[in-house]
Amino acid sequence: MAGPAPLVAIVAHARAGALDQAWRLFRAAGLESVADNAAVLSVKGRLLKDQGRLATGDERRRLYGEAAEAYGQAGAIDWATYPLINAATLSLLAGEPERSTALAGRVLARIDSGEDAEPDTPYWRTATRAEAMLLLGKTHEAWLALQAAMALAPRAWEDHASTLRQFALILEARGEDAVWLDPFRPPRSLHYSGHLSVGEDDQALKAGILEILKTEQVGFGYGALAAGADIMIAEALLEQGAELHLVLPVGRQAFRAASVEPFGGDWAARFDAILDQAETVTAVGDPQSPLDIPTLELAALSAMGRAVAQARLLASHALQLSVLDSAGDGEARGGTAWSQRHWRSSGLRDLTIDSPRAAAPPPAASLARDETRMLQAVMALGPGDHEEGHLARAWIPGLLDALTAAGIVLQAPPVWTAQCLILALADPVQAAKAARTLAALQQNGRTAIDFGVVRNQPMLMGRPLERVQRLLASVPMGAICVTADFAMALNAGPDSADWPCEPIGEMPPAELAPHDDETDPAIFGLRLG
Repeated sequence: MAGPAPLVAIVAHARAGALDQAWRLFRAAGLESVADNAAVLSVKGRLLKDQGRLATGDERRRLYGEAAEAYGQAGAIDWATYPLINAATLSLLAGEPERSTALAGRVLARIDSGEDAEPDTPYWRTATRAEAMLLLGKTHEAWLALQAAMALAPRAWEDHASTLRQFALILEARGEDAVWLDPFRPPRSLHYSGHLSVGEDDQALKAGILEILKTEQVGFGYGALAAGADIMIAEALLEQGAELHLVLPVGRQAFRAASVEPFGGDWAARFDAILDQAETVTAVGDPQSPLDIPTLELAALSAMGRAVAQARLLASHALQLSVLDSAGDGEARGGTAWSQRHWRSSGLRDLTIDSPRAAAPPPAASLARDETRMLQAVMALGPGDHEEGHLARAWIPGLLDALTAAGIVLQAPPVWTAQCLILALADPVQAAKAARTLAALQQNGRTAIDFGVVRNQPMLMGRPLERVQRLLASVPMGAICVTADFAMALNAGPDSADWPCEPIGEMPPAELAPHDDETDPAIFGLRLG
């Protein structure tokens, strides 16, 4: 019998999007026929549920039914409510309402018996009761139990979100309105941006910002911290008790020198005070890079993507707040108006405060100019563990032909390093499409992707090339792993729900480079379908 380690590896592959490889590991460990181990059966149920989410129609219902059966067997071994409630909900989704209600009744009986020795928190025990009530059609009782559960853990936002997602699936399957869930949703996530030339003591602007944060029930804010509107919004978020997550285009000292100090007044002191209170401070890409339009755009995309990701994680909503001078803000790339246009292109809701500029930016705040620097996605493709490098190299023409047939255009000539093939693509969506296209041709291959500032004249250069090769070394066979910069930029784009990424770990450290606390080390698995 396989111990916990193989199960952990199997779940890790599933989270990385390598579902086929997870199944191969599951079968290779001889676990497919196991019927007397609750942990193995629960993992089997999870793999079948993941497979079902990727399917449609009758195939989805069949897989959900098999997942329900696996969870049900796990629950029957030790009468644990976690697998039993999963079995009950999946039975409903599989089109077996009678089995669902029978299992839900067993869950309630288990909870009411007072013999529940499971290590669940009070929140989960009460939320499980609420889910069972809903499956039994007792909507009012479910509402009361859900209210009681959330009162037991009022800030357990991720747990609340997990419960709300389950409830939404149940209500959809039953053909019932889910609007009554809205008051239970966690606070909203905000991406914010604004111009630098606002008065230090603009009380009207401050009042307008606070009113929006209060009315919209904002609990999480994502953006930069330049002098002016950024600092005023960040202060308002902290005043309202929201979590502040700063996303800077360069390291904090370089950003302070370029975007805060030149404006004089008390902006620098306020910048320092906010840094001390922020929940997180992240510098995207290379913290030592110059402050230019590509790095501004990268930071804006990352902040937008983080707001979207947080809202998605918490089953809540994301919105954007822009402070603009309607008479002066126009087509400039990398600024607030650019961020607003990008946000709107994704169909997300936004709010604008019109605030005329108090003064022109000082000359010291100008951006670096280098036309050879640009934002691109960089992908590294590696052979599977049992493939020789020369054989993988022989596949390259076929892989490139497949990209051409899919309408994907490379931004620079491909580079073969003897260990991997490196490709440059225009944006995260193009890279995600390319990765899925090539994964279908090279099932045991490994893919790593980053998004950042590169130079492709006279040849492709830049930090993303080093990062994708470092990341590729830890990518499981059959998986696509991406950096946080890539995942967040993908989240910020249109149709981001079509490209789900799930956090799976951290970037392996560079051997010779010192660790930088401001760079987000998280890596994500991009699902293949």
